[in-house]
Amino acid sequence: MKKFYLVLSIILIVFSARGQLTLTKAFNEPVLGDVNTKQLYDSVGVIPKGAGTNQVWDFSGFSLKSNVEVSNYIAASSAPNGSSYSGTSFVESFGQTYFYMKASATKYEIVGIQNPSFKLNFSANNATEFVWPVSMGYSMSDVFSGTANANNMNGSVSGNITTIAPGSGTLILPGGDTVSGVLQVKISLSAVASFIFGTIKANLKAVDYTYYDAFNKFPLLTVSYLTSSGAYTANSVAIKVNSSLVGIQNLSSDFSNNIFPNPATDNFHIELKNPTNASCKLEIIDVLGDVVLTASLGTDREISRTITISDLSKGMYVIRMQAGDKISSRKLIKE
Repeated sequence: MKKFYLVLSIILIVFSARGQLTLTKAFNEPVLGDVNTKQLYDSVGVIPKGAGTNQVWDFSGFSLKSNVEVSNYIAASSAPNGSSYSGTSFVESFGQTYFYMKASATKYEIVGIQNPSFKLNFSANNATEFVWPVSMGYSMSDVFSGTANANNMNGSVSGNITTIAPGSGTLILPGGDTVSGVLQVKISLSAVASFIFGTIKANLKAVDYTYYDAFNKFPLLTVSYLTSSGAYTANSVAIKVNSSLVGIQNLSSDFSNNIFPNPATDNFHIELKNPTNASCKLEIIDVLGDVVLTASLGTDREISRTITISDLSKGMYVIRMQAGDKISSRKLIKE
């Protein structure tokens, strides 16, 4: 029976790795009211971002920072100058920066960008970020143009945006959590803002490397580069991890245990060693941190149980097992 579960687990993993390599409007496009919280990390040398198939992007050694970035998807009427960005469906708001977005039947477009330093309104031609669906080998380029404002100077802006999906493989998150069947998407935006009849110019380049799997709407991890030159200079890099994944390891070293199959559908099986005959229990925790199921596992030295999860919604959960004063956590995907 154990061999059957192991084979089934491998089949499910292979199937999910194939299916997850397509991003769709229905699953991946944000909607009004969404919240995307990201934990920030510091790099420890070269940042992995190789392209091609069967890649391994290893971020396991990157160090945790204390701050987070929260994106709220709000109505244009709730954002500064929302009515000025024509066609906006909703606004991605984080900190004092606002991205005015338009969602149509097939496209996901940037209408404008605003922060306390500048306003870019692509009123003449929006910047298309995605034309759905997106899968390995995807490539799309678009030009945009409109008006610019900085330091009370009015001007114009033009540029191009390119979105490609150049890589697929395995992502190792900070802390060691490993996710297979990941799609890498690279978004590059270059813009030139011109003021006072072209006598003052600012050059902006932003590049995002994002890593998606089949079970999360937002990227698992994003590496964002921003550089500007000319009238305004800046240079930064940010590494952001979906906060629902932070601290969740596939295997804790507190005591020997195993769960399979994973991903699971109606049930999964637990095996754990309990040499001290401690009292053992299990909790299943959803991405909001709520305990959605508990079970007593007894005090046997060798514990083997089948846990039914048919009533749980599809998604990611943490399986937390406790044996006496020892605690071990594993990630589980419910399909």
